[in-house]
Amino acid sequence: MKQLTCEMCGSTDLIKQDGVFVCQTCGTKYSLEDAKKMMIEGTVEIQGTVKVDDTAKIQNYYTMATSAYASGNQREAESYCNRIIEIDPLNYKAWFLKGKVAGWQSTIRNVRLEESMNCFIQAINNAPENEVKKIKKEAASEMSSLSIALMKVCCDNFADYPSKESIDDIVNNSQMVEVYALRLLSECGIMPNEFHSEKAILMNNAACEAWKNKITKDYKHEEHPSKYEWETFEKRCIWCIGLLDLAIINDGSNDQANIVRYKNQIEMATALLNSCSYKYSNGGYSREWSLNKEGQKMWIDKIMEYHEKIKKLDPSYEIPKPPQSPKSGGCYVATAVYGSYDCPQVWTLRRFRDYTLAETWYGRAFIYTYYAISPTLINWFGETTWFKKMWKSTLDRLVAKLQAKGVESTPYEDRRW
Repeated sequence: MKQLTCEMCGSTDLIKQDGVFVCQTCGTKYSLEDAKKMMIEGTVEIQGTVKVDDTAKIQNYYTMATSAYASGNQREAESYCNRIIEIDPLNYKAWFLKGKVAGWQSTIRNVRLEESMNCFIQAINNAPENEVKKIKKEAASEMSSLSIALMKVCCDNFADYPSKESIDDIVNNSQMVEVYALRLLSECGIMPNEFHSEKAILMNNAACEAWKNKITKDYKHEEHPSKYEWETFEKRCIWCIGLLDLAIINDGSNDQANIVRYKNQIEMATALLNSCSYKYSNGGYSREWSLNKEGQKMWIDKIMEYHEKIKKLDPSYEIPKPPQSPKSGGCYVATAVYGSYDCPQVWTLRRFRDYTLAETWYGRAFIYTYYAISPTLINWFGETTWFKKMWKSTLDRLVAKLQAKGVESTPYEDRRW
């Protein structure tokens, strides 16, 4: 007598169940008469279409897939889902789970959200009618969670390594998740759960953490930053301010949160406005590179624009006076007395500062002290008549003396060392 062997797959693992022999590998069923004939003659003639029942196998794979997913083994879970889909391409549960595990395997360099979305669409299209509404709701929730997770990875990366590449990742992936959300809406009639506010929080936190923990520390770790350090600081400031713009756009209706973001932008723009590099020469440090005149005006205008936006959101907010250009720092009093940073008398004084005082250590010491004291004096008394009158006669005599020695009074751009 021959061993009972499945004619379909060659397996010898056949078990008697409910009056028939069932192949445990492929699910083919044999009657008792066919089983006897197979053991005597070795084969039986199978007529008609034989339907292989893979229910048990599919259920086993799905159990293993969900178990792997629950334990965080996304790759193994995806492998089991693929096996199910190979057997049953219309299995909506396998498609939905595959969409989840594919998305959670995304990295900054290998974003798989589009694949997830396509799997969710397959699940929705193949789900029984009574399950469609539930699957749509779960797909919307999952796409939101995956989008936020991707944005968090990008934002955390910028907070740790503020660079052109990391800011581009945030911008590009932010746009990408919006496109996927619209496609899910157009193809399935569902929209991912609202996640713009969460995106905005992540962006704001990334900008502030990068600013506090990396950008300002890298710029200020030396008392006199080099040109490279200043240029790096300038670029990073611009990236952070731009990231806060993106946060505000994503969370346009949250007035209180956006007021905080505008204030963060003011802080960063003010620091950029006053930043510079230093050069060591003749036994001391002097200012080297900083924003040019056009750049300073642009950031002063931006700072005032942020103040205006705060005012629109909070009518009780008092807009301060525009910040002064750092270049006027050497001539605060002269600017207040003569009413302009660009006039013949101040041009003469600025030339004297840059080409005489700044050339000696004691002259630089005077400039440093002047920078530290004069802004406070101007804030207190700069608009008073007596202050201007007291200083004008002194400055007029000094200007006349300098011009007599050949210091010109023609238009002048501050010296860049």
